[in-house]
Amino acid sequence: MKNVLSFVLLMFVPAISHAFSLENSHIRLLCPQRGQIEITLHRYAHTEELWGKDNFETGAGHTLQGSLLIIPFANQDKMLFDRQSGGFSYWYEDKQTLVRCKLLSILNTNPIDIPYFHE
Repeated sequence: MKNVLSFVLLMFVPAISHAFSLENSHIRLLCPQRGQIEITLHRYAHTEELWGKDNFETGAGHTLQGSLLIIPFANQDKMLFDRQSGGFSYWYEDKQTLVRCKLLSILNTNPIDIPYFHE
């Protein structure tokens, strides 16, 4: 029974740590000081963050530092995802503060290619 339980738990750990794609995901986090932050990861390393009523930023690219995936935005904010623990954090540049966030949801959007016809 212990082996079955261990196997079931191990099945879910990798799924959590790689639960989103860098090319097609919509992530919702609950973070201190800002409330709900929505992050959209698009193809071609384009990213967006949205929080509050009128706050919106774009970004591009990502970096890996050990187990940390770091996604920067134009306002110098950074979303950090620890691939080992599955935890999310946010660096608020304007406040020089690092906060831990609670994951609300991840939606993989599965974009499709639209055909393009030359005339």
